[in-house]
Amino acid sequence: MWRWVETLFQDVRHGLRQLRRTPGFTAVAILTLALGIGANTAIFSVVNSVLLRPLPFTDPGRLVQLWETEESPGQFPLAGADYVDWQSRNQTLKGSSLYSWTHSMSAAGAGEPESAAVVDAQPNFFDVLGVRPFAGRGFDSYERATGKKLEAVISFGFWQRHFGGAKNALGQTIQLNYEPYTVVGIMPRWFNFPAATDVWTPLEMSSKELGPRGNHNWAALARIKNGVTLEQARADLRNISQNLEKQYPNSNTKVHAVVNPLSEEILGDSRTPILILFGAVTLVLLIACTNVANLLLARASGRNREMALRASLGARRSRLVRQLLTESLMLGMGGALLGTLGAWWSVRLLESTQAVPMPRAIPVQVDVTVLLFTIALTVITGILFGLAPALQASRLNLVEELKASAQSVLAPAGKRRFLRDALVVGEIAMTLALLVGAGLLLRSLDRLRNVDFGVDSRNVLTMAVNLPETKYPGLPERRRFFDQLLARVERTPGVTAASVSTEIPLEGGSNGYIHVEGRTDPTLAGQLVGWNFITPGYFRTLGIPVISGRTFTPADDETMAATAARLTELYKAAAGGEMKMPHDVTFDAVISQATARTFWPNQDPVGRSFTWNDVKVVVIGVVKDVKEYGLREKALPQAYFPLALSLSDGGFGRLTVRTGIPPSRLLNPIRADAAAIDRGLAMLGARTMDEVVASHTRDMSSQAFLLGVFAMLALALAAVGLYGVMSYLVTQRTREIGVRMAVGAERGDVLRLIMKQGAVLTITGVVLGLVASVVLTRFVSRLLYDVQPTDPATFLIVTVLLALVAFLAYYIPARRASRLDPMAALHYE
Repeated sequence: MWRWVETLFQDVRHGLRQLRRTPGFTAVAILTLALGIGANTAIFSVVNSVLLRPLPFTDPGRLVQLWETEESPGQFPLAGADYVDWQSRNQTLKGSSLYSWTHSMSAAGAGEPESAAVVDAQPNFFDVLGVRPFAGRGFDSYERATGKKLEAVISFGFWQRHFGGAKNALGQTIQLNYEPYTVVGIMPRWFNFPAATDVWTPLEMSSKELGPRGNHNWAALARIKNGVTLEQARADLRNISQNLEKQYPNSNTKVHAVVNPLSEEILGDSRTPILILFGAVTLVLLIACTNVANLLLARASGRNREMALRASLGARRSRLVRQLLTESLMLGMGGALLGTLGAWWSVRLLESTQAVPMPRAIPVQVDVTVLLFTIALTVITGILFGLAPALQASRLNLVEELKASAQSVLAPAGKRRFLRDALVVGEIAMTLALLVGAGLLLRSLDRLRNVDFGVDSRNVLTMAVNLPETKYPGLPERRRFFDQLLARVERTPGVTAASVSTEIPLEGGSNGYIHVEGRTDPTLAGQLVGWNFITPGYFRTLGIPVISGRTFTPADDETMAATAARLTELYKAAAGGEMKMPHDVTFDAVISQATARTFWPNQDPVGRSFTWNDVKVVVIGVVKDVKEYGLREKALPQAYFPLALSLSDGGFGRLTVRTGIPPSRLLNPIRADAAAIDRGLAMLGARTMDEVVASHTRDMSSQAFLLGVFAMLALALAAVGLYGVMSYLVTQRTREIGVRMAVGAERGDVLRLIMKQGAVLTITGVVLGLVASVVLTRFVSRLLYDVQPTDPATFLIVTVLLALVAFLAYYIPARRASRLDPMAALHYE
């Protein structure tokens, strides 16, 4: 055993001397491996954190997300009243917690007001998750009451940004929409659920706050009891929801419970793109190993005499192989050390730039598992690229090698030539597969960015404002604010049109069901229609064409305001009971083409009516379809109402401005216009519509960018490898070339001879690469948009690009060979 250790140290010392003698080879090999190992370590950090490691909550396998079904297919947010019944009647949940979607509020403190992403959560929210603040506490049992001090738990990022990381932040007060909240806790740095939340506030679990049964606008999570399976929990809640369906047929028809593992909900669609990226970096590593293996093969040819001398002095073949593998592993260790440093930096970059489509609720880090993976990868890589050259170098004809001169460069044997050629062909095939994948994503990204979603997005700026109920308690105050804001903004130099709405294209929104008298098609009963409440200039501001009829006028807004005020008084008079809608109440609406096609096919819908929430709605116009739920989604039926109807329930509005100058130059003037009306309000989420579009292509952009980087890296490695192999072959055939030229061969003949050999390898690699690409592109088909996985244009462009790179890699050594002096070549040895 000790002799084995001693010889190992001898091999290490000898290997270090050998690597020091060839610093150029050593540097190239280590850098090549560092690129492959570093990329693999960085992406494996994401795989480990997102796919392999459990969620960073207490006993995460028992956490579930709760949804409801509706008449329309799919799963939807919860109705608060349904949740309360589930919570009180279930037998399988240890605890459950209701929470809102993230909404923006003005956060005021010592400085200027800023936008804060706020989630209203049931007080047991952090207890159900099993997470404690790193400073302070969570919420106490809480019931909101007039005059009681409100509490807030803040994120680590908000603590750093708003309070500068001050240790005395606990107990301080922040103003959220003019309401004072006392900071009672600060969450750990890693905690990010729901994603991008700045502040959590306690939710009042009253019927008034939760809304009537049938309003689906809440999210919920739960923890299953120990010993209870997921299927048992699903059956329990489904049984409760079926009983509620019988008890409340008007609001709960086809409304059933959906219970999904929280890990699946957070992971979403991230699994496929992450695994594709991991596969891509694995190919990059294989290409890097191929390059280094070819370098070692070339280097081993120059060490034939050394190996022969060692063998003649008694070294067994296993001893020679071990020596060469030791050198390979040392190269791998050097590449791993450099690659790990690069991977640590890359992980920080991936998290900060959101370059990988991964759930933001899961922290990514280089931990012990990742380091063990890197060590294992180093060993496997060292053996992978070192074994074949070591076996070839140790298979020697001692008599022939010892008779050769020290400087002799022998032509490779048949097996060595086959191995070298196979490595080159494999390198070309793997590179082509990566290039095809990147090319398909780039073409999809181009199609997605240029898709017509119904809006002219050029020079459009959008931002939101959320009016606090304490200062703007009713419809008159809210209308006055938005009227003043629009008047000021429209007078701002550079503004050509402005409007306020509750939704903007691509960002989703509220929806519900309508009834058209005389239409008995059962599929229409489950057809959702989106709602948007707008001011008259909305369609002009966003460049949405009017197809027929007309749009809203200021008079329509006034009429709707009067109707909304009347309904508000009726609701108050009902005192929470059921209110009967007056027959003389009607609304006007503008609908989209999709709504017209769905409910009035081959008819003019202008002047026709439908029923919405027991109110008769008259269609006054039809506008072009707009994609409200994402670029990939089809345009769904949409209905537009005057903004005043929405302002009777809340003070949220999105200001949209079309400009004649770059939108960024108007951001400060518009903020000044809002501050002139109310200095305590922040304009939330200012973005151009082009930035909104970019946010909906970010995942594909990131995937295309990273896969493109890996493909270009593979192409560069392949080009260097092919150039190195061809240069080595030219060196081996120097004497042969001299003989050919001495007996009359022209330079063109020599050039064609070398290029022919390279062309055969390239064509073989391209053919195998095309076959592999057809198989592998099935895995990226889910990520593509309007592009087939076997898109001929992509395959053709990528093949031509790789062929040109290979041609250049072969041409330079071939050209050098064609210019050899025959006499110098004959005296080469």
